[in-house]
Amino acid sequence: MWKFELNSLADLRRLAQSLGVQIGIEEDLSVLKQSVGIGGLRAPNAMAIHPMEGCDGDSLGRPGPLTVRRYHRFAGGGAGLMWAEAIAVAPEGRANPRQLWLHNGSKDVFADMVRGMRQTAAARFGSRHKPVIVAQLTHSGRYSKPEGKPHPLIPEHDPYRDVMIPQHPPDANADKKLASDWPTVTDEYLERLQDEYVKAARLAFEIGFDAIDIKACHGYLISELLASRSRPGKYGGSFENRVRFLLEVIDKIRAAVGSDRCIGTRIGIYDAIPYPYGWAVDEKDYTKPDLTEPLELFRLLEQKGVRLINITVANPYYNPHVNRPFNEPIVGGYEGPEHPLVGVSRLIELAGVVQKKFPSIAMVGTGYSWLRHFMPSVGAASIADKKITLVGGGRMGLAYPDFPADIMMKGRLDPAKVCVGCSGCTQIMRDGGMAGCVIRDHQVYGPIFERGRMSNRENLLRLAQSCRNCQDPMCKRACPAGINIPGFIHKFLDGDERGAYEIIRQANIFPEVCAWLCPVEQQCQGHCLQEFIGDGALPIADIQRFLSEQANRLGWSKLHLPAKTSGHSVAVIGGGPAGLACAAKLLEAGHVVTIYDKSRNPGGMIESVIPQDRQQEALASEINAIFSDVPRERLRFELGRPLGEDLTLDHILGKGFDAVFIGMGLPKAVRSSQEKLKDLWDALEFLAAAKVPGKVDLEGKRVAVIGGGNTAMDAATTAKKLGASDVYIVYRRSFAEMPAWAAERDAAVASGVHFLILTQQLGLLSQDGRVTGLKVCPTRLGEADKSGRRSPKAVESSAYTFEMDIVIEAIGQTSHADLGRLLPGVLLQDGLITVTSGRSATSREKVFAGGDLVRGASTVVAAVADGMAAAAEIDEFLKSRTPALSSI
Repeated sequence: MWKFELNSLADLRRLAQSLGVQIGIEEDLSVLKQSVGIGGLRAPNAMAIHPMEGCDGDSLGRPGPLTVRRYHRFAGGGAGLMWAEAIAVAPEGRANPRQLWLHNGSKDVFADMVRGMRQTAAARFGSRHKPVIVAQLTHSGRYSKPEGKPHPLIPEHDPYRDVMIPQHPPDANADKKLASDWPTVTDEYLERLQDEYVKAARLAFEIGFDAIDIKACHGYLISELLASRSRPGKYGGSFENRVRFLLEVIDKIRAAVGSDRCIGTRIGIYDAIPYPYGWAVDEKDYTKPDLTEPLELFRLLEQKGVRLINITVANPYYNPHVNRPFNEPIVGGYEGPEHPLVGVSRLIELAGVVQKKFPSIAMVGTGYSWLRHFMPSVGAASIADKKITLVGGGRMGLAYPDFPADIMMKGRLDPAKVCVGCSGCTQIMRDGGMAGCVIRDHQVYGPIFERGRMSNRENLLRLAQSCRNCQDPMCKRACPAGINIPGFIHKFLDGDERGAYEIIRQANIFPEVCAWLCPVEQQCQGHCLQEFIGDGALPIADIQRFLSEQANRLGWSKLHLPAKTSGHSVAVIGGGPAGLACAAKLLEAGHVVTIYDKSRNPGGMIESVIPQDRQQEALASEINAIFSDVPRERLRFELGRPLGEDLTLDHILGKGFDAVFIGMGLPKAVRSSQEKLKDLWDALEFLAAAKVPGKVDLEGKRVAVIGGGNTAMDAATTAKKLGASDVYIVYRRSFAEMPAWAAERDAAVASGVHFLILTQQLGLLSQDGRVTGLKVCPTRLGEADKSGRRSPKAVESSAYTFEMDIVIEAIGQTSHADLGRLLPGVLLQDGLITVTSGRSATSREKVFAGGDLVRGASTVVAAVADGMAAAAEIDEFLKSRTPALSSI
């Protein structure tokens, strides 16, 4: 690996001399601070942010919170030119399901983002600082994955690119080579696509972008068209045909938006792929660029009024020049047959050739980030030597968004803030995550990076190897579902991923959501022998999640329905994990199922309350994958149907069901007071409201959360994410007694939540019907109570008050107050259903139960296990009876 070992500009000069390359160095950085003309536009300085795709939009292509955050950081960083990342012009051309996509349904969010960027820039640098903001319009071509699976749209077959189809995340069961009969896009498709570019361009200018870029680099559609020498028809073969699409798009956009609008392109001028498949390569030696065709193209672009070009080279997915296949991990730096400074020099010199031939075009130079804090000196020299007009930073911008401001105000870059070339941002993309700087922006992107690494097959295989030598599978005994953990891990290690998934599925019908939500540190992973005698527990949950995601994507998780029904019908009350698991296994046994739930969407508390970042909507995707193909005559959802006066257990049994399963959970929050006060929430209603965008505004407010369980942690971290200035967990016992899982508690601490332990709420403070604070006192811990924890003793003589804007109570959950009336004939004790010991049968014939309403508040996996066990018991019960002539 080539290491960066430069401590001074003198070191850089000596390295360049030893490598035999030309690297200009200028210590006077004033040229970077000067404004520059870009056609009819003017950038306030000569520093640019390159388009770096974050993969952090939503399913509709709208900028997401991390997208907006990134561009506001760029705007506050002072760059004169900000080049917004790849924005798809058509849904089928998106490189991933979270790629930005500009259309009528997303334009308002884009407009808000651009408007906010300008406000951020003006707030820091004054109203005269008006950066040029460019929208990069693209179609991903062979790298299109709009649904998360590769769906290449190729202009021609290329033996160098066809051999590797990128998988996000990598998929061992997918064909890595493009089939020889895979169709190429037609001329008719390309003609229609031009109109999509025009629509997107028109919207971009309406939104407030200053310029647009027709992306033609890195092996995406237009880039590949430039080298499509074997393609027949009007868009392939000759040079004139290969550049036709790009030029026609520019002409059509110009006709639609007017001649005064700035149209540019980010274009690759050297593919480093063997001729005839590489663009701008020497016919005999592809490691040498040949600029004959690029220079002719630039002449044509100049004639069409193009005055902004961003120069780049090569292909991010396949580049034989650096000898690195797509899926090879590159964490730790760039390693190849040449020193990185050689590549930097090549980029600078190639851009210089173009700039000097076309001085009317503002050329943005690429490749400077590797230079770290020496980037300004080399960039200034390139501008002074008229090799470029602006110097750009891509990865440098992700790591150091305010590098232009530091150059302008301090005259130098801080070595502790620069990009270190670790490629962590690239690895996040390879792992299918939202990209950013893992090193300099670790609080945000560290967890995303770690999650991605723990979804990477090769990494998981490496970490799982020690399972082969296990002497005692304690992990299996610690799993509430009884999953054969060594069995599925060994199948995974053997490459039989479907077989591994089937082992998991036998014991847990919802393995993905359980992998997200289970307290694995207390369960399977906490009992792994490697935790005690090795380098740490195996990533059991991560492997289970990886296999489950594969199964849901590839259809392995679909229910295995028998050809004929049993003739029996079963009602399931409650559409949470217990009810859904029971329903799934009943359907596979051949029974007809109707699910009743009070919510409009199945999923129970997971769907309605648990924050998305804890479960990534896993249950929703898993429900869809499992149940989507079940015919309506076998499964019916009665959603928005809570138990009540017109729907009791008697009513349901009266509809002719042969059995009923109750899996309602504990849907009601415990309250310390029945007083109705504004800004006093119970945790369940708060978390449900927080999942509705814009419904809860906590910006700058002080929030107290009463309680110490997982729900309290969820409420506290959610309040921080919604902008609360200070959030306090108020808990009457110590950390040792706190019921929240360690991982959830640590997440709350990391998010900045304050903990007031050994502190008991005595009452609420209010004024004019609004909560204003709390009265609390310290506690001392006494002897253990029936929960096994030391009981708190209030020291009321030391009571005090403190002001709060919001109080959220997370002090417990309970069953419906009228449960006895709603479930007549079912024996209850302390608000929970009593069942036969070790079984699911209740005191009422044909009625079974499981989940939290039986065992009390517990884990998701326990609820799933209860539902599956109840299904087996119900099936056994129904088989002992004559098939009913059900009316259902």
